[in-house]
Amino acid sequence: MNPSFSNQFNVQTVLDGTRPAQFGTNVLAGLIEGIDRFRRDLEQRPGSRSLGPAMLGAFMWVDDAELLRRLAEFPAACVVVSKQQRGKHQQERLRKVAEAVREADGFPTRALPELEELCYRQDGAASVVGPSSSPEHRRLSAVRTLGYRKAGKHLVPILHTKMLLLGELWWHDEDALGGVADVIGFTPHRLWLGSANGTESSRRSLEFGLWVEDPPLMKAAQTFLVEVLAQSEELDPDSDDLTPDLVVPDYDDEAMWEAMASLADDEGLDPKPGA
Repeated sequence: MNPSFSNQFNVQTVLDGTRPAQFGTNVLAGLIEGIDRFRRDLEQRPGSRSLGPAMLGAFMWVDDAELLRRLAEFPAACVVVSKQQRGKHQQERLRKVAEAVREADGFPTRALPELEELCYRQDGAASVVGPSSSPEHRRLSAVRTLGYRKAGKHLVPILHTKMLLLGELWWHDEDALGGVADVIGFTPHRLWLGSANGTESSRRSLEFGLWVEDPPLMKAAQTFLVEVLAQSEELDPDSDDLTPDLVVPDYDDEAMWEAMASLADDEGLDPKPGA
């Protein structure tokens, strides 16, 4: 038996003459349609410096086959879900999601300035970065996790957000000071907000979802999602606590200073600040 509310609850309305909001069952259909339309429109009219469509998102859980397929096929995508409990049933759920996005490209951290400096832990500690360290272009996996695992009957805070931010990756050949550089970034274009999780079962429930393009709201959503990404872990981490696997590196200041001094000597300069 697969009970569901009647289709009489399926209602679509228009907020501003162009962007629909959906109320009733199968709200995820509106999300999928919006994703497809956005990608199609952007790829048909790419900008001269465009690197293609990208998405960031947060859900309590995601297992809907169509949504997972969009995540796997998107040029750049990362969605964070609430950390799952240990157990045979939960492990099988994780396995299916991991398999669905196994070939996904993920999302480049250097497109978000707040994440560009962060690096993955090594043996539980921050990596040591020195003057000889090579820059790493890291990509976050398509589905990550956030939060705590429930211990016994103790309730824990969960990631209860349902949102998806669509945007565009772009590149530039100059840094903020005008120097030659390989710079990429992310610009948001559309935000989906709703009550539905990214789950197949949510299609049978009475939910709502709507697309908005309000710049301040999209900026606030991006700030929130970037913080969620910064605090996230891989899909099935060992830790039961909130233990981000992205951390600020441990800079070898002494080695950095010695390298600067050596460079200054080679160029006949005084490395001391203010000299």
